[in-house]
Amino acid sequence: MPALAPQQQSFPDGRAAAWWVLEAINAGEVDRVGDALSSRTLDEREGALARELALGVIRHQRLYDHLAATFLRPGDQPQPLLLALRLAAHQFFALDRIPVHAAVDASVELLRTHGHQRLTGVANAVLRKLSRLRLAERTGEGPLGRIDPQHWPAQPAILHSLPDALVNDLRPLLSSERTLAQLNLVPHLCTRSRPGAPRPNGAGILRQEGPWSWWSDPREALSGQVARGEGVVQDRSQGRVADISGARPGELILDLCAAPGGKAVGFLERGCQVIACDIEPRKIARLRENLGPSVALAIQDARRPALQPVFDVVVVDAPCSNAGVLSRRPEARWRYRQPYLAQLERLQVELIRAASTLVVPDGKLIYATCSLSPRENQAITHRLDGWRILSEELSWPDQWQGGAYAAVLVRSASPARGE
Repeated sequence: MPALAPQQQSFPDGRAAAWWVLEAINAGEVDRVGDALSSRTLDEREGALARELALGVIRHQRLYDHLAATFLRPGDQPQPLLLALRLAAHQFFALDRIPVHAAVDASVELLRTHGHQRLTGVANAVLRKLSRLRLAERTGEGPLGRIDPQHWPAQPAILHSLPDALVNDLRPLLSSERTLAQLNLVPHLCTRSRPGAPRPNGAGILRQEGPWSWWSDPREALSGQVARGEGVVQDRSQGRVADISGARPGELILDLCAAPGGKAVGFLERGCQVIACDIEPRKIARLRENLGPSVALAIQDARRPALQPVFDVVVVDAPCSNAGVLSRRPEARWRYRQPYLAQLERLQVELIRAASTLVVPDGKLIYATCSLSPRENQAITHRLDGWRILSEELSWPDQWQGGAYAAVLVRSASPARGE
């Protein structure tokens, strides 16, 4: 029987809600934790716990499974048992304020509540052994900061709970400044002030850079600057698309995959004229809300746009694996498999080829993703016939930004203006 929709479901606490959403995600009934957990089902405190547990388990499940396997018989394990062990492990190693005994008792009780009485004995035994790996004092961030390094798995993909395929694809990019650990680092919320809006003030502002502000408490930004319509939430790495475009005041910009509109705001700030498109009608309403009346909107299939080649800059913010923002979208990491990647590649190639037909002869084409994977980035832009790379940028995730890629292309036979 399919799981009930969140608004139909009544949860006694955050742990029960986290169990529900993780089961629903595993069954393919839910795509994102944030969409599944409704504020109508839990109070603020328990809702926050549910989100932390669900996202934390998804983000670190390979690590937790590896640790638990030390105390389990070899072979496949029942999914309910793994779910209970993961939930408790996240409380042991990532949430310092929850007592070990409370995490153990609650996870065993969840098994019993869901009809898995026969698994409670092994869960109880394994969790009590697993809890002994927990350091008395934290030595670093995240679950690894509460686990003695002698118990860390040797394989990087397991240590950082990433798909093997992704680790293999990123290996050539790694360096002392670019590490796999950074893929699990959640950046501070960043907002971009709208053109002409006042610069925000607030006790929670950690840093400001031009129109950009970083916040220690996301709620302060959302209930203040964003709620007043004076700014939009946008990752700094995504905002660099307008920066590297070199677009000049008065130029005509086409944003083909525009929702929710953050990149268009950057071009408006530069004094450009913007047409923003998306294929989904519901996203057009969001664009109108975010961009205001000065931007022309259109429903377009970006693979087959019904437009003429009159644009100085055409932007393709292509659908991707989200491999640069896995800290915020941990659910996306487990889709990084060949069938899904092949489907994305076909779409990305279609989009960039279609967009290239809409650029004026001496104009620019911009291709962007929030992925770090070369197969979604350089493999797409570097092989577009008749075009060459004018500039490209790869932003690696850190505390101030997510990961992203952006490339500016011009026709091979026609140098860009100003060169």
